Amino acid sequence: MSIKKLAGQTVFYGLSNIVSKLLNYFLTPFYLTILTHASFGEMSNVYAYIPFANIVLTYGMETAFFRFAKQENKSHVLGTSTISLLCSTFIITLILLFLRSPVINSYAGELAGLSGHPTFYTYIVMVMAIDTLTAIPYAQLRLENRPVKYAAIRIAGIVTTIFFNVFFLVICPKLYASGAHWLPDVQGGSAQTGYIYLSGMLGSAITLVLFLPQIRKIEWKFDMGLWKQMMHYAVPLIIVGMAGMVNETFDRAWFLPQFLPGNDMEAKKEIIALYSANYKLAILITMFIQAFRLGAEPFFFKQAESGDPRKIYARIMKLFVIMLCFMFLFVSLYLSIWKAFLRTPFYYQGMRIVPVLLLANMFLGIYYNLTIWFKLTDRTKTGAVITIITAVLAFMLNYWWIPVMGYYGAALATMVCYFVQMVVCYVWGQRYYPIPYHLPKLVTYVGLAILTYYVFNWLNMRMLSPGDIYAVKPLPLAVATALFAGYAWFIFRMEKKEFARFPVIGKYIKV
Repeated sequence: MSIKKLAGQTVFYGLSNIVSKLLNYFLTPFYLTILTHASFGEMSNVYAYIPFANIVLTYGMETAFFRFAKQENKSHVLGTSTISLLCSTFIITLILLFLRSPVINSYAGELAGLSGHPTFYTYIVMVMAIDTLTAIPYAQLRLENRPVKYAAIRIAGIVTTIFFNVFFLVICPKLYASGAHWLPDVQGGSAQTGYIYLSGMLGSAITLVLFLPQIRKIEWKFDMGLWKQMMHYAVPLIIVGMAGMVNETFDRAWFLPQFLPGNDMEAKKEIIALYSANYKLAILITMFIQAFRLGAEPFFFKQAESGDPRKIYARIMKLFVIMLCFMFLFVSLYLSIWKAFLRTPFYYQGMRIVPVLLLANMFLGIYYNLTIWFKLTDRTKTGAVITIITAVLAFMLNYWWIPVMGYYGAALATMVCYFVQMVVCYVWGQRYYPIPYHLPKLVTYVGLAILTYYVFNWLNMRMLSPGDIYAVKPLPLAVATALFAGYAWFIFRMEKKEFARFPVIGKYIKV
């Protein structure tokens, strides 16, 4: 597979990912309009825990499937990994349902708004279980280069979720008020979040149903020897994933509730809501990173079979970083426009964390690109060590900064942890699997993007729009556009030869 094909698949996966993410993220302003601040905080807290459970439920089997499908009989790998996930998901789901009462009555359950609502917990567990069962079918489509079907199923699940959200939260209350009492009485309060979880479960169920024809074609044979090899490879990835989630979601799930001063539960829920809503503004970078990972992971494993692919990996990293820098500037320079996503003025006060979180996600994206060295060399235990180091750092920084700086401290800790994780992974990787990354250029591009934003921010605070830096005014927007164009011109001058190699646009560039 060539870089051109990787770009094509990333674009296709990107389009499907962007469409599905946009559809999903459009629910955020919808929720911000309908839910109280505390209810949105409860829901954000719940959805911060779900990735942890997904890591445990899938236990690295998706990545192991990619790794071993290239070495072994693909049908055996597919059957073994599917049976493994099916059995483990059934057992873990039963355990989680058995623990329902102590979980929902705990401090975490109260903070998540689950106390007194056992059905909410059941919906959430079922979402996690169903999503786990679709992990290998999704991976199979990626391995077989079938992005069209991948996109169709992914978008169908999201559209279903959105439909039921609108049905339960908008249509039902109006019809019920007009006399249709056979419909659910969704009149506000905690009932609304319950129907949000139910909508998510129905969307996941539709996804599983659409995968049933593909699942029925699986060769249902379990190879114990192969399974042991896959588990030896995959188990360290659980630690990698769990420690990684400490940085990605533990700020909302645990750090903020635990380290914020005071005991006012409702106030903490509102701060979690404020932080989570602004976290969503990193949407563009996270969408691109996810799209890149979907296309790149199978590409990297395939490329490893053809000679020495390291120069290709280095070139991909350079192009990847350039795209991340443009996205960072596109969001951070135009925050006055992006704030419309937040809907209500209550959430505007948290917008100062957005550039910090954008940087954090840039570093995370670069880290994901760097991790290929320990996946290709089967040193997944090294990846576990790296993420454990940064997870410990995350705990220390949040413990130190949240009581002093509040939710801004959580954002800053996230950025520092991802930066450290990226640097450690690079240094360690160059020792075992050296890749000739264009380090001076990468540092220059990232550093200049950061400098461009802070120059604009200084101008905005001092001269362009003092007192309200997020106001939509012609002059700040014009300056932001000029700075963005200046950065683009610099990148073009530096990478003119690279861009000349691109399909379509390359023929218009004279070197």
